[in-house]
Amino acid sequence: MRVRRFSVIRIRSLEHLFDLAEKGMTNPYFLAGGTDLLIKIKDDLLIPPFTVLDISGLQELRSIHFEQDYVRIGSLVTHGEIEKHPELRLLFPSLTDACHGVGSPQIRNRATIGGNIGNASPAADSIPPLYVYGAELHLVNSKGERWVKIEDFFTGPGKTIRNPVEIIKEIRIPAEKRDYGTYLRLGQRKALAISKISLALAGKKKNGSMEDVKIALGAVGPTVIMAVETSLYLRGKELSSEVIKEAGNIIEKEAEPITDLRSSKEYRKKMCSTLLVKALTNWKQVA
Repeated sequence: MRVRRFSVIRIRSLEHLFDLAEKGMTNPYFLAGGTDLLIKIKDDLLIPPFTVLDISGLQELRSIHFEQDYVRIGSLVTHGEIEKHPELRLLFPSLTDACHGVGSPQIRNRATIGGNIGNASPAADSIPPLYVYGAELHLVNSKGERWVKIEDFFTGPGKTIRNPVEIIKEIRIPAEKRDYGTYLRLGQRKALAISKISLALAGKKKNGSMEDVKIALGAVGPTVIMAVETSLYLRGKELSSEVIKEAGNIIEKEAEPITDLRSSKEYRKKMCSTLLVKALTNWKQVA
């Protein structure tokens, strides 16, 4: 049996974290809700020695602030807190829908939005909605801070531009009202299953026609994919049955899935079309 060689440091404040960073640490990993990291440690998926930085007690990362132009969500806000927040549901229904579908109630009450982003899984539920809502990430470390667009943060499965001791402090989303938003996913089961395909959509209408539509696909590429061609096709059109069908054809071509143990690429491409048709049909019915 292999002995796990790692240390755990409970972080008292961001200043405490920055002080430790200046002194240097061996392979640091942030512990927020622990729903991903603890499994990796249990299954010996991390190469020792490494350091676990427990940031779960940092209250300054647990707030939700509404400003005139933005909503700022702290990285330690849980999926459960997001899904139940009435004002977030009005502004960002795609995001609250996605958070509602994460794991079980127990997981949603532990798993954090920042952890879901930092884990950088292409199948992460909260990330496609953040794409369609134009979210930015506030990254901070002992040297300074920077804002990064969500689409520029990921470089591949489990990989990001974040430095090892750089922390996601908060997520900033433009407080822009849309006419419609939804999040749909397919998994092996309705709950407690990784998404095979997911789709986030947010859009506006003007004079009966779609003025602005953003569509993001999860679990069909190394990172989330924005369906740009499909969105451009929908702009300026009414939601007729013919338009919805053609949009489904276009997004099927835009998807770049792979075949793995959970699904074939052909199935995933077809299901991207199916999810979009369902999302647009639902929008047409509520309009």
